[in-house]
Amino acid sequence: MFLTKKTAIYLSSDESDYNLAKEILEKEHIKYYEFASEEMPVVGCGARINPARVNNHLDLMIFRLSVAPEDVEKAITVLQGNVRFVLTGAPK
Repeated sequence: MFLTKKTAIYLSSDESDYNLAKEILEKEHIKYYEFASEEMPVVGCGARINPARVNNHLDLMIFRLSVAPEDVEKAITVLQGNVRFVLTGAPK
């Protein structure tokens, strides 16, 4: 899936829900591309202050799953009702 077009179907900051989504896609034999990154600070990159760290709320990671365009409908159908953060309005 390295050079193929991908559509995001899942976005969350909940790692356990993210792992469940990956397990479901693997069980259904749907190939996916995963991406995780840290949230950008709200006050700007120059300040390097993230309010979540100041308030001891450390869910800073954002997890995303993408699939090939031909698998979008199947993946969304499989994930709906099983995980909380499915992107139902994913573009085609």
